[in-house]
Amino acid sequence: MQPSKRAQLAIFFTVFVDLLGFGIVIPILPLYAKGLALHPAPWMAWVNQSLGLGDPGVFWAGATMVLFSLAQFFAGPILGRISDLVGRRPVLLISLLGTCASYLVLGTAGSIGWVLASRLFGGFTGGSISVAQAAMADSSSPKERSKVLGMIGAAFGLGFVFGPAMAGILSGLDVSHRLLATHGWYLPFLVAAGLSFTAAMLVLVWLPETLNPSTKTHARINRGHAVLRALKRPGMPQILGIALLAMTGFAMMEGTFSLLANTRFGLGEREVGFYLFLPLGLLISVYQGGLVRLVVRFLPERIAQFAGLVMLAVALPFIAFAPWKWPFVLLMIPIAWGQGMNNTATAALASQLTPPDEQGALFGVLQAMQGLGRIAGPLVGSLAFARRGYAAPYMWASACICVALVLALSVIRTAKVVQGEAA
Repeated sequence: MQPSKRAQLAIFFTVFVDLLGFGIVIPILPLYAKGLALHPAPWMAWVNQSLGLGDPGVFWAGATMVLFSLAQFFAGPILGRISDLVGRRPVLLISLLGTCASYLVLGTAGSIGWVLASRLFGGFTGGSISVAQAAMADSSSPKERSKVLGMIGAAFGLGFVFGPAMAGILSGLDVSHRLLATHGWYLPFLVAAGLSFTAAMLVLVWLPETLNPSTKTHARINRGHAVLRALKRPGMPQILGIALLAMTGFAMMEGTFSLLANTRFGLGEREVGFYLFLPLGLLISVYQGGLVRLVVRFLPERIAQFAGLVMLAVALPFIAFAPWKWPFVLLMIPIAWGQGMNNTATAALASQLTPPDEQGALFGVLQAMQGLGRIAGPLVGSLAFARRGYAAPYMWASACICVALVLALSVIRTAKVVQGEAA
């Protein structure tokens, strides 16, 4: 096997194993945190009273998600930049070990304070996806960028298919109940820690360094904050804006989908998991693991990005009004594939505009923008739901995507101008 292909395969399995652990944690973390928040520390009780929280458990459950995304926003560009200077392999290894440690603390915490600390630490060290994307970019030519970055998306989707299912199985095991009763340990989070450790071992024994030594040397010459350097590059402000707006719109849907399904159709947690996590994960994996290879043969990345955004902008409002069952479920196809087309094309375009010695910093900045979207989307979506009803978040989500479409049109025009000047 060629070294580049071996590296790509190793990165795929590393991301899949790590995201499998992430998929285990996300569906059950809010309920876990809400239960622990019933026994607050004195400082938390003061916060509850000061904010006049009627249901403090919900607030602290949300805080566990927001803290993680905030930490990633600040740490993502830094970890990416460090990977440009010292190499992808050591940063990826440290990131995965940090994630493992955060899950261990999470699984043995016993108090909401330690849960919050573990999420904060996990966010600061959780740069594995952006560094893995940079490693994929290192091991491919610019023309192959969409195809190889699609492998990251496929691993991400598969993790979200099997992770939540594993969470449900692990939570119901007798050994899980015994560990929780006798030691206060939560088995699903300990398994997630083991998966992140396994991913770290895969990096250690299987993944070669993908960054060229000469690229490291050149990276030391370029100074300045990663975000500022990215914004100065022609075309990058629009691409980063698209990444932020598209994720904000998509996260509005993710953050309110269970509320929508419950309000309109009376669906519970199990049905929501089946009708959201499973179809979305499978469809994203199908697109980014296979269909993206066909798309890139016929469509330039900038057109694929635009087409994906159009699919999202059209499909999101309909999901608030589609009748049950199949019209509602079938809307997952344009939503999942639209998000997959946009994400892959956005990452590929950004990578093509960035020199090799700044790829790590670039993907860290992209992750930071998407992290902001994952914070803003659920907050705005839940507020719109509470004030304007279940359809409001999906209208706002479509509006965000439409603004991203305007930016995407400017990317297309810029690309044409550049090509014309080159000719």
